[in-house]
Amino acid sequence: MFREIPEGAIQLVVSGTALATSVILPHGEVDGLRLCPFYHTTGIECPFCGMTRGFVAMSHLDPIAAIEFNLGTPFVYFAFIAVFTRSIWSLMNKRLNNQPQFPEGIFTSWLILSILAFSWMMYIRWIVPILS
Repeated sequence: MFREIPEGAIQLVVSGTALATSVILPHGEVDGLRLCPFYHTTGIECPFCGMTRGFVAMSHLDPIAAIEFNLGTPFVYFAFIAVFTRSIWSLMNKRLNNQPQFPEGIFTSWLILSILAFSWMMYIRWIVPILS
């Protein structure tokens, strides 16, 4: 059943829903929101904690707050925008089963920067407290 759903359609729904939700949620009122199961289990923030709040901040044009929530937020947010845009283009051109690839250089740069950002978040949240 799920094999019949084009990959582009799934990406369109997932990215579109995440972006729409971040626009709908009120910025400033979700600052205390913590959805992370790792945080609720251990009481320690994971390297991805703050992404939801960061997405809301980005959607409300507050990149400084987004970076304060999580340094990796802009990288993931713009990846969602890129996937959403590509999916819309694919839908309009009837190519949901055969979407164009992202340029390798851009993808590689994004991947390296994302790994560095989340590694830094892990260092700040896990290693620094141990060393303090």
